[in-house]
Amino acid sequence: MIIENELTFSHINNHETIASWSIKIVISLSTLILIGFIIEYHRLDISLYAINNSIEDFRVAITYERIFFVLAEIIICAVHPMPRAFPGHSNTLSVDTSSDDSTITSHPLSYASVDVALGLPMFLRLYLVWRFIMFHSHLFRDTSSRSVGYLNRVSIDYFFLIKTYLEQWPIVCLTVFCIIVFLVGSWSLRACSYSSTNEHLTMQNTMWLFVITFTTVGYGDFTPSTYCGRTIAAMIALVGVLSTALLISVLAQKLVMNRWEKYVNNFVLNVELSKERKLHAANVIKYAFKVWGMKKRNIPKSSIRYFQAQRRLFQSIHSLHQVKQQQGQLVDNCVDQIDLIAAQRHTGTQTCEITEELKMMKLNMLRMERKLVTINVNINNAINNMQETLNTLLN
Repeated sequence: MIIENELTFSHINNHETIASWSIKIVISLSTLILIGFIIEYHRLDISLYAINNSIEDFRVAITYERIFFVLAEIIICAVHPMPRAFPGHSNTLSVDTSSDDSTITSHPLSYASVDVALGLPMFLRLYLVWRFIMFHSHLFRDTSSRSVGYLNRVSIDYFFLIKTYLEQWPIVCLTVFCIIVFLVGSWSLRACSYSSTNEHLTMQNTMWLFVITFTTVGYGDFTPSTYCGRTIAAMIALVGVLSTALLISVLAQKLVMNRWEKYVNNFVLNVELSKERKLHAANVIKYAFKVWGMKKRNIPKSSIRYFQAQRRLFQSIHSLHQVKQQQGQLVDNCVDQIDLIAAQRHTGTQTCEITEELKMMKLNMLRMERKLVTINVNINNAINNMQETLNTLLN
């Protein structure tokens, strides 16, 4: 599609050539083949859905939502620049080539070439690349991963894979996405923007226009000349804002220290705070003895030396309290969600062990109680036998 439009752009007054007409024939044939593959794909998808859900008649699985998505996909893939009349050799092409530049009138804002209007929607077919990536992903092809997902009510689909790849390779994903948007947006601006001589802007100028629009700077040296170009520029600006937000979130995630780095940092800060705490504690003792010595020497409280010692004593006490608060905050910041989960798990394990020990102790106590009862019975029997024996002897 891009080659066909570039051939048309290079021709005088954007007239269609035999080469561009032949490329349109190829595009139309490939579009028919693609639509056939899409229909076959959805047929197999419905059949697999019916098998997985034990549905005998596959027509039960055909819902209005599925019909809507299938028709939308077919329409998206069906839009393409179609070949029109076979271009013939014309002798009138060079009639107006020698006219003055003053007779050239710029295109109106509503102008849009038919081939460009039908060719730009073909970029929507890039979603097929993501479908190809999904079907070749190990998460999608691995039976165990999908089983775990179904058990946890997590569907391994497009959005799940996007989140997974952004979590694993955020910089690579953003870089690839920005490069694709940059190339597609630059060429789209070239196809819809014209200079004062009704020629398409060069690729270098549209790249610069894309950059200043994507970054929302907008110097104004190049502007879209048609509604089509303005629409594309607005879409580029929105994508630029979203990409900037994603970039900031990725950078913030990369700059956050992990668990072990946080532990090392907190350990170093704790050592420094411990040194400061000892220093301020020593100053408290030092200036307290100094104030006490001044009182013993009967130095008047209105003297400058007494005021200085007392002020330094209060400053040391205040600094000591601040260091203690910082140490407490450091301990609180060191404890994260993983530590809480580990502590909860350890506490649960200890609780189970203590419960088992209490059960064993209860059983042992019951056994001891039974033995004590048996011993008591034996002692009573022995006492009774002894009394009977003594009575017999006395008699």
